[in-house]
Amino acid sequence: MRIFLLVISFINTLFYVLIYSYYDNVLDMFGALTISAGLQNFLKILILVIVGSCIGIMVILLLDLKSNRSHFKIKNLLLIGMVPFILLILSLGPVSAFIISGIFSGNAKIQELIFYLLSRNVLWSVWFGFALGTSIRPGFGKRRHKHAATYILGEDNVMELKQ
Repeated sequence: MRIFLLVISFINTLFYVLIYSYYDNVLDMFGALTISAGLQNFLKILILVIVGSCIGIMVILLLDLKSNRSHFKIKNLLLIGMVPFILLILSLGPVSAFIISGIFSGNAKIQELIFYLLSRNVLWSVWFGFALGTSIRPGFGKRRHKHAATYILGEDNVMELKQ
């Protein structure tokens, strides 16, 4: 099952990279369909988050962590994904313009550094998707039922119920 998920995740990653690469051509195929610039940017970022999460899932599947059950590690998402999420939010809109001009108005080099740092929404969306993907921990262990009867053979021949 792990190999199957690894192959599917790899194919998904290639598929979404191709969609992102030919994004303008895909929009031209729809013809007269007009999409606002905000929705186009959102779709680009969404595609990149999906690519990053597929890459993160592939990394977790390649690590082959021995887990008995599947779970989502919110602590991992907060530690790895907090910085790219904040920078992704700051990269779009007037917040970055306020930070650049309002706070760092005195130094042109710092303004350029902050502008280039905040304008890399491709990097921040892939990093955030990677954090999402690595937070998913699939478990391929033996299925355990909640109530299982076991028999202990010994002196008293006592039946025990595990819960």
